[in-house]
Amino acid sequence: MKVMKFGGTCLGSEDALDRVSKVVQAEKDSKIVVVSAASGVTNTLKEFISKPRQEKEIDDLLLALRMRHIDMLPKTEGQVRKEALDLIEEKMTKLERLLYGVTYTEELTPRTNDLILSFGERLSVIVVAARLTDEGLNAIAMESDAIGFITNDHHGNAVALLDLCEKNMGASLDSAIRQGITPVVTGFFGTTQNGHVTTVGRSGTDYSAAVIAYATNAKPVEIWKEVDGFMSADPKLVKESFTIESLSYEEAAELAYFGAQVLHARAVQPARLKGIEIIIKNLYSPEAPGTTIGNGKQTKKDVIKSVSYVPKVATLKVYDTGAGYKSGFLSDITNCLASEGVNIFSATTSQTCVAVLIDENQIHLAKRAIKSIIGGVGESFEIKPGVALVCTVGEGLGYTEGVAARVFKAVASKKVNVDLISAGASTVAYHFTVDNKDLKKTVMAIHKEFFTPVQNDAD
Repeated sequence: MKVMKFGGTCLGSEDALDRVSKVVQAEKDSKIVVVSAASGVTNTLKEFISKPRQEKEIDDLLLALRMRHIDMLPKTEGQVRKEALDLIEEKMTKLERLLYGVTYTEELTPRTNDLILSFGERLSVIVVAARLTDEGLNAIAMESDAIGFITNDHHGNAVALLDLCEKNMGASLDSAIRQGITPVVTGFFGTTQNGHVTTVGRSGTDYSAAVIAYATNAKPVEIWKEVDGFMSADPKLVKESFTIESLSYEEAAELAYFGAQVLHARAVQPARLKGIEIIIKNLYSPEAPGTTIGNGKQTKKDVIKSVSYVPKVATLKVYDTGAGYKSGFLSDITNCLASEGVNIFSATTSQTCVAVLIDENQIHLAKRAIKSIIGGVGESFEIKPGVALVCTVGEGLGYTEGVAARVFKAVASKKVNVDLISAGASTVAYHFTVDNKDLKKTVMAIHKEFFTPVQNDAD
């Protein structure tokens, strides 16, 4: 039995939906299908509830969502289409009540926010299950909160409680499989032990699929996307980049965290716990092998397997004489930023300064947070926007002589100045910052150094 996850772009057109059906039907063994919301739906809901709305706007949104998902249903008139239409209408009625409630009360709690955002997936599973059933499979839509996808109480970025998921969700899905049913399960959200819906973060359906595999002991997890897999570099920056055949769990997690938008970084953890391989597959080239992620720690001669990056980062430095000797100085800063929801990509410290890397879009939140503690924690601070975080990844990088020197020599040859450097926290990754304007030539220089064959003089 395997888990097959399909992202929002795989549901974005009639052609893509047809391809999903063909891929699922081609798999003759038992499978669990996990789907995201259709492309753009969750973002639309998120943007809609971010500000006050008029009743007419709610009606327009609901009509657009209703028609979009009806258009995605199988065109054959009959019982399958009728039941799917009824289910869509049921979901739209509940969503309507929620949106009107938020509008009238002018209050949006984290709990209500997560519940509203879950409707993209609640609608998409109806569509995918109906299409698969219409084409001969016994498929049933299942909602993850109803079958026991249990998480902690951290709304917006919840973590699955794996033991409870295995106990509850495993039983529900195993029962369906034994009856010859193909479950089509919602990704992205679960429920607390008290029954409140939680979401697991952007692109979280990858994580949902890995948790479901953990709960059911399914192997492998296939993540179906519109790319062949992890690349040696972003092809938009490096045209010579190529697909990586295999990665260790650690390599994949580092690449995912530092900008490679192929896999949710947290999907690695539940898979690694049970040795479940994750395979990235291309919906538009299903015969391609993709990238396999697993326990194998395969090193290569030049160690580095990929160069990833996070653009539009800002450096926040907090200064204080003797900061290195002050107990709790770093935690005071990180806790302060966390209170405003500011995510920290990386942190470095010195005798007089703590430097953290944050999303450029969160500068205003970081300023507000840090200003509240300056004078008590820290003497002054500065924020430098326009920074990019570059990450080189490869098994053995942390203990292979000369690799770092080659990286920084290649970067220096392009007259690029490196600011903050972090090494040692991971044995498979180095990361450092450069100005955004230097990002492309930095990535190209590293890729050329490690992936361009050396020409023999006789050639």
